[in-house]
Amino acid sequence: MTQRQDGNAESVVALTELFGRAAGLLGDGPEVGNGWRERLGRLTEAPDGRLRVAVAGTVKSGKSTLVNALIGSDLLKRGAGIITSLVTRVRPGSELRAEMLLKGWLQVNREATDAALFLGGGEGGEPVDLRRDDDRERLRAALDALGEEALGEGGFFDKNVALLGAYLQGYSAIRDLLEDEPRSLVFGADEFERHREFAGSDALATYVDDLILEIPGLPYPGTYEIGDCQGYDSPNPRHMERVQEYLLGAHLVVYVVSSRVGLREADLRFLRDIRALGLVGSARFVLNVDLTEHSAAEDLDAVARRLTEELRAVAGEVPLHVFSALRSLLQTRAERGEELARKETLLLELWQESEMIADGGDGFAEFSRFLCLELGEHREARRAEARRGVVQRAAAALKSRLDAGLLLAGEEAVEYDAGAAALREARRQVEASLGMFESSLQGLGVTLRKELFRRTDKVFHPGTGSLAQAVVAHARGLRPPPDALVAGDRSKLFRQMARIYQEMKAAFQRYKVETANPQGVDAIREVWRGVSEELAAAAAAPAELLIQNVEAYRKQAALLGIEIPDQGLPDLDPSIGKRAIPLFSAATHGGGDTVSDQVLAFAKQWSRKLAVGWTRRLLGRGGGERPGFAAALLADAAAAVSELLAEEAHWALLNYNEQIKYQVLGKSLEELGQVWSQAYRDTVEALVVDLDELAERIRARGAERADLIPQLREVLGAVESLLA
Repeated sequence: MTQRQDGNAESVVALTELFGRAAGLLGDGPEVGNGWRERLGRLTEAPDGRLRVAVAGTVKSGKSTLVNALIGSDLLKRGAGIITSLVTRVRPGSELRAEMLLKGWLQVNREATDAALFLGGGEGGEPVDLRRDDDRERLRAALDALGEEALGEGGFFDKNVALLGAYLQGYSAIRDLLEDEPRSLVFGADEFERHREFAGSDALATYVDDLILEIPGLPYPGTYEIGDCQGYDSPNPRHMERVQEYLLGAHLVVYVVSSRVGLREADLRFLRDIRALGLVGSARFVLNVDLTEHSAAEDLDAVARRLTEELRAVAGEVPLHVFSALRSLLQTRAERGEELARKETLLLELWQESEMIADGGDGFAEFSRFLCLELGEHREARRAEARRGVVQRAAAALKSRLDAGLLLAGEEAVEYDAGAAALREARRQVEASLGMFESSLQGLGVTLRKELFRRTDKVFHPGTGSLAQAVVAHARGLRPPPDALVAGDRSKLFRQMARIYQEMKAAFQRYKVETANPQGVDAIREVWRGVSEELAAAAAAPAELLIQNVEAYRKQAALLGIEIPDQGLPDLDPSIGKRAIPLFSAATHGGGDTVSDQVLAFAKQWSRKLAVGWTRRLLGRGGGERPGFAAALLADAAAAVSELLAEEAHWALLNYNEQIKYQVLGKSLEELGQVWSQAYRDTVEALVVDLDELAERIRARGAERADLIPQLREVLGAVESLLA
């Protein structure tokens, strides 16, 4: 296999050296291709980008166990709860190291204030500060008084209850580590295990925003990270949003389904979302086998077949790997000589005797080999392919210059003088058609930019956009749970109003995450697909003229004895490219103090109306409250919340629409035009030589011209080996 076919980094270095030798013989200038030397240099200096592998799934599906099995050690705490949006990111490193990003007190207290309003712990309208003894005692009392009200949907603790409970439980252990703003906490090899105290406990994990583990000796090549994502069935829509953000930046998505429960509603939601987000092609599915649940291989085969059919129905044909992550982890640890707990040893012995794995494996080795190929050999093949394109064009450019140098240094130089005028005219035609092509791209870019913006407005502008109008309509149609509108103790009206606000706000955020996010990303890609295809179609005619003129130049050069290799045009990728698509929910989610301030302002507004006697004007003449007044007041509060959310959505959509137009699609269109223009310019520069300047340099060498020929032939032979 030649260097050119291999596309390895050595070919880049070799060609760079050959350009240097040619410059020493022919002179260092544009006519010798010093621009190509710079491009080759950038290839060798380019950093190895980190690939991201996202491991996702529902709570208790075995995500952390799988990550532990992949890294070959039980380093990630298993069984973390559902109230944290923490993504644990595992990376190869030179030494064992854990880095945590802790929330700041400002963020913690904002979240606590929001939760306290729902619980009635913030009825004074003042923000909660967990550092104050009185605030913590007040919150504990509010939690203790809830009773069955502490339970939310599905029998789990309400997310506000769970969040405050974790904050209060972990306060004493964390209080000295937090500052007003977020800060990093680093554990070296001697303290590495401390990260488990945080990641494996809701009471501490809820104070953590990010966790990176650097581990030496990982079994996979290259630069990458494996992200253990929060469960996709978290009751908090913000957590699902964090997972979606991580997935959008992932090169490979590994989704884990437990054989114990099969596909659940949250799994189906995930399948729908990755399809809309355009991630199905990069997804692999793992059926994580609970060996204690399956007594025979036939039973497990039936589960795998059923899952394959269910996946096919919603995602098409997708790869499925079947194995037990826990068994694979225990087996790896045992093979390394680690001491297992008595229960782990017994389980491993029992599983080793199982008929289901008697043939030597349960799929983990196959999956591990796949991952190794994706992170190593396949990745290097993709990088080599990119290098190969540059090397091929650069080598062709150098070859044409060496051919010209040999012509001008030899006795045939007189023949060049005779045909120089025709070649100059051919070169002028190429350069003119290149300028026309670039001008066409610029003009098309201006026209299509307007069309791009118009199509974006038809999706996201609140006045004309289909998705935007659906979002605003959904906000106006929101209603709180029926029990939130039941008037009870008048002293709890403040709390009920705060609950109405929070529950409607959370429901709206859930809608944005589960519905608007996938629809929005799909719409952005569809708009881009149409416009980029139109750009390619409109640019075809000037590109064809350029190609014809390049071919005419090649033929004219051949008449003079200068062989210019026939190069195919570069394969241009019309994807959105490096610009990350912002999630609709994240871009329209109130940040900073906004959420807490709005909750407080809303609740205080209604409580003031009660306090200053506004309601007394609505009392019956008998001195008592008009019947149904409190319930009507709560209904009015709910209507006010829906209008407030609709108004917020309207203005947020205006901003999001502008962001998509100018920061995502507009810049992508500009970059695509630049990339296409540069690609065609590179092709022309590889083929067209300024022979007049080159001839002048060679004539200046006088008697040395004869000595120049064997050296040029030697360099030419090396270049031709790269093009072979």
